[in-house]
Amino acid sequence: MEKRNPIGIVVRCLNNKIGRHVSAAAAREFGDSATAVHGWVVRYLYDNRDRDVFQRDLENRFSVRRSTMTSILQLMEKKGLIVKEPVSTDGRLKKLILTPLAVDIQERMRQEIDALEKQLCEGLSDEEIATFVSLAERIGANLST
Repeated sequence: MEKRNPIGIVVRCLNNKIGRHVSAAAAREFGDSATAVHGWVVRYLYDNRDRDVFQRDLENRFSVRRSTMTSILQLMEKKGLIVKEPVSTDGRLKKLILTPLAVDIQERMRQEIDALEKQLCEGLSDEEIATFVSLAERIGANLST
């Protein structure tokens, strides 16, 4: 019986490859004005611009700690990608708003991300993709318990 690679190592290697690909695209396109992580956050904010998005939404979406997201958002604010606006119903909450610079970056990075997604799915059927996503989500849920 052939020994399989541990799931954690396979996922980590895949994550590294995807991260390097997106980082290279971001560096080519924007130099140091945006990183790959900034690109993912900008895309999430752009896709959800019809509702208020707060830091905790990003923490949940990207499965990162509060301190990590705070650092990411502080740098994005410093680089002029986002602004934080208070919410009238709760002065403690600040919604995240994309700047025109971030919208421009999002529109250009979307093409890179879409091309990467197409490359990731190359040679896979819709059923295989659905199975992969379902399994990955279930594995993630196993870690949440």
